[in-house]
Amino acid sequence: MDLFLDEFIANERLDSSFRGLVSKAYMPIAQKILSWKAEKAGPLVVAINGAQGTGKSTLSRFLSNFFRESVGLNACVLSLDDIYKTKEERLALGERVHPLLATRGVPGTHDTDLGIRLIETMIRGEEGTVRTPRFRKEIDDRAEAAEWYSVTVPVDIVLFEGWCVSARAESADSLSEAINDFEAESDHGGVWRAYVNACLEGDYRDLFALVDHTIMLRVPSFDCILKWRMEQEDKLRLQCASFADGTKHHFMSEGELRDFIAHFERLTRWMLKDMPSFSEIILDFNQDRSFRDLMIADG
Repeated sequence: MDLFLDEFIANERLDSSFRGLVSKAYMPIAQKILSWKAEKAGPLVVAINGAQGTGKSTLSRFLSNFFRESVGLNACVLSLDDIYKTKEERLALGERVHPLLATRGVPGTHDTDLGIRLIETMIRGEEGTVRTPRFRKEIDDRAEAAEWYSVTVPVDIVLFEGWCVSARAESADSLSEAINDFEAESDHGGVWRAYVNACLEGDYRDLFALVDHTIMLRVPSFDCILKWRMEQEDKLRLQCASFADGTKHHFMSEGELRDFIAHFERLTRWMLKDMPSFSEIILDFNQDRSFRDLMIADG
């Protein structure tokens, strides 16, 4: 375990405080997932939900590596971000329904049919390889097929991570008033937010129905998300510094990020209210992103 953890910390460029998070949260989560797997004959699908900057990707990679290397289970990660519609598809959606839908992020901007096909293929049990898409945020578009990931099937555990994975629709009454200045100015008629909510009630419900268990990484408040997301943007900038197609990259300023995050405020606040009622694991953080608490439901 020590060698595995040393290598993971080095590969992920994490500091020493990560060891505490592993012992307090990651390992208890891993053990709970293994108990779920022991109760299910076929592949297990676990949702990892959390707002921007909560560490969904890090947790998912840790769990998948741990399950493969330490337990001998074939675990894979599917990111909701990687099944975004292409830029061309979102632009067309923006023209057809509402201009805000050209911006990736909210329900309605993902290819849910693709997501359903991928998960169903992974859990079907047939031997082979599944190619899963890769979305490159720095160019705001899906990568070429040559850059897609390869997943060896059958799998034992699918870790399905994303900021709104397992989210449920709000009541129609809650949509009547704008939640922030962004909605008041850009969606004064409520068309955009109604479409997003309808997607959650429709295609996204079908996609999330494939999930067996849900883990929520809970932010202490919506207000801390901007700082955490800015740290992610800085990290992405460093990672992409050596890419050959660097002239195509765009990284957001704090002002751009503030506007971008406003797209997510309504659903983020709703998830903070609704998801604790059905999430089987909740990992809480302090304002500085340090570990606060871990709650694991019985059963």
